[in-house]
Amino acid sequence: MTRWRKVHGLRSSVTVAFALGALALSAALALGTYFSARHYLVEQRERTAMRQAFTDAAFVRDNLLTSGAQVSDVLGSISPPAGTVIFVHRDGRWYSSSLDLPGPEATSGVQPVVATGAAGVGWTSVTEPGAVVVGVPLPAVDAEYYEVAVAEELDRTLSTLGIALAICAAVTTLGGAMVGRAASRRVLAPLADVTTAAVKVSAGDLDTRLDRTEDPDLAALVGAFNNMVDALHERIQQDARFAADVSHELRTPVTTLTTSLSLLQGSTDLSPEVARAVELMAVELARFRRALEDLLQLGRLDADVHDAQPAEIGVRDLVRQALLAGGRAPALLVAECDPLREAHVTVDRPQMLRALTNLFDNADTHGGGLVGVRLKPRGTFVDIHVEDGGPGVPAEDRERIFERFARAGGRKLGTGSGLGLSIVARTVHNHGGSVWCTTRPGGGATFVLRLPLVHGDDA
Repeated sequence: MTRWRKVHGLRSSVTVAFALGALALSAALALGTYFSARHYLVEQRERTAMRQAFTDAAFVRDNLLTSGAQVSDVLGSISPPAGTVIFVHRDGRWYSSSLDLPGPEATSGVQPVVATGAAGVGWTSVTEPGAVVVGVPLPAVDAEYYEVAVAEELDRTLSTLGIALAICAAVTTLGGAMVGRAASRRVLAPLADVTTAAVKVSAGDLDTRLDRTEDPDLAALVGAFNNMVDALHERIQQDARFAADVSHELRTPVTTLTTSLSLLQGSTDLSPEVARAVELMAVELARFRRALEDLLQLGRLDADVHDAQPAEIGVRDLVRQALLAGGRAPALLVAECDPLREAHVTVDRPQMLRALTNLFDNADTHGGGLVGVRLKPRGTFVDIHVEDGGPGVPAEDRERIFERFARAGGRKLGTGSGLGLSIVARTVHNHGGSVWCTTRPGGGATFVLRLPLVHGDDA
């Protein structure tokens, strides 16, 4: 059963258990009913056969007591019921009302009893179906009387009863399976709720909780699950606050260092070697400062801290502003939708501009330059395709590059912090969207940023 549960699942196991239980119960009841009815019907058939045999035996005895009566003549004067054959054994000879059935063989089961002077009853399988055999001694005429009555009606009755009970058992088994299916659905319904909640939590929705229940068997599970999510949420917020606090504490000394380096860069008293060292320090410090800014941004996103309220904005305007903010040509934008039906999204504009700028910078820094930005409607969503002219991203790296400090093979190294795409992924997720990387037709990579449209703007 354990192996079955592993292969077919708990619901199927419960259904099968109910079905097997119903089958066992119905089979036991059916067998008990069948054998009880069979015993009663057989006894009734034997009593009926004995009454008939005693009546016919008395008739044969009385006729044989008549002077000069022949056994064959007496048998010919009897009209036995259909399916009944009469035998008389007298003076070592057998007389029969039918030549189709051998008397000695058909009556062998009761002959020893009749030979003792007592009446006997038994069954024979010489006929098909079986027959009840009744033997009556006739000492007055020195003979033995036998009747063999084929139990055809009894056989049909038992066959019909067996079929009816088998059908009842099958219906009961099916009913048990249906009850088991319904019961398993009801019993496992809380597990479905747990599964749904776990999927939401794994997708990043840490506000998901299970509703409290009065069921004492489920209360512990619900409480443990909610406590686990609370602890996970608190741990993530602690990590996010820690990263944000560290980044914030480092911002002041970094600002001081930047100011000091600016003063040194403006000095004319430095030797060429020192001036070169100052320039290298300025480049690395700028990179470090960018990493701090990115860490602060990620910390705010992870801690769900917003610097501005979401507002509705046209997708074209949003992308155009992001292009202009980076000094890029608005002509890079290509919209595959009706300009009269401008698609709108509800976003935190500074955060989304930062995310788009990160994608544009990634294309310029690692992807051989930004080739174009396309807007494509997708039902209740709009896709923003950011295309570059680089070597593309290997398939095995297309998910990993959105992790923090991840870099893909084949992409040129730059001065980035390695956090830009992580900020993009987190920002888009917070806005109910998604982002992924694919291949651009003709070579290069395409980063697709999908956002939900404002209700009523379905494309």
